Order: sequence, then structure tokens, then C-alpha cells
Amino acid sequence: MNDRQKQIEEVSREIDKAERLLKILLRILNGSEEAPRKRKRLLKYCRKWGFDESEMWAKLALYRQIGPVDVLFDIEQVGHFADKQQRLRQRIIALIGRLPQESLDDFRSLLDFRRFFLERLEYVSDLLVYFFLEREKGLWRESQDSSVYTNYFNHKLFREFNAINEIVAGSPDIAQLRNRYQSWLLDQALDEEAPV
Repeated sequence: MNDRQKQIEEVSREIDKAERLLKILLRILNGSEEAPRKRKRLLKYCRKWGFDESEMWAKLALYRQIGPVDVLFDIEQVGHFADKQQRLRQRIIALIGRLPQESLDDFRSLLDFRRFFLERLEYVSDLLVYFFLEREKGLWRESQDSSVYTNYFNHKLFREFNAINEIVAGSPDIAQLRNRYQSWLLDQALDEEAPV
């Protein structure tokens, strides 16, 4: 196969990929399916093609705002710490093999705490997105003042970090920290008003 044929095949693959993306965006925005079915379809697409769900939210919004052409030429965003994080994670992998046997339980507890914490931050961020969408869903913008969203996010984050600070102050070891934080999260899940 010569270079020209390879280029044609590559362009053809990119066109197929773009058509799939436009088809899923259109189906989610204009389809008659219920929201759980649409989300299931979106998640399936994300898993198959390596997208994060929130990336697809941005693509849906861009598609609604400007149309299909700009969605196709949307520049992929790179994280501010992507290179540093990659090097850090490579070091983490190397260092796991050097951990003494006695530290493995604490390390796993630390990873559990990290997972709980990241899940909670993502949930709080999703609440902010939901709050924005729910409030701005009308035919016109309710207010040009967006400080209500930043204040809400600030309040929620302050509350989260304050709770973690109190848990850390009373938890001398990592396993206790994980257990107390998980217990606090369960209380939050039971106490908080459901947004939907």
C-alpha cells in the first residue's frame, strides 16, 4: 500500500469518526428517548471512543450553540498538568514495587480515600453543572450575574474541605481517615436533597 492509499484510508476513518460523533450528538439532542436511555447511549459511545462524559456535554452544548461544523474542528483540550502527572504516575508505579509489606494496607486505604474524595469532588462539580442547567433552562437568561454559581461552588467546596479537615484532625492513621470519610460520605448521600 502506498502513501497515497494510506492517506485516503486515514481521511476515510476520520470522516467515519466525525459522522458517528454527529449522529450521536443529534440523536441525544433531538431524539425521543428518555433521559436514562440517552445517557446510557452517551456512556457507551464514551467508553468505545475514549471520551469523558463531561467532554461530550461540552460537545452537545457546542453543537447546540454553533452547529455541527465547529464540533468537528473542536480542539482537543490538554490538561495543565498532563506531562507532570504522567511522569508522577510513572514514578508511582515504580515505587509501589518498593513498598514494604507492612505499608501495603495503608497504601490501599490511601487509594480508597483518594477515590472517595475524587468521586465526591466530581459529584459536587456535577451538582454545579446541574444547578446551572436547571436554573438557565428557560427560553431566556434569568440573569447575567453568574456569581450565584461561583458562590454555590465556593460554599460547597468550603464545606467539603472543612469536613475533611475535621476528619483528618481526629484520625491518627490512614485507615481511620478512610473509614471516617466514607462514613461522612454515606451520611451526605442520605441527608442531601436529591437534585433530580
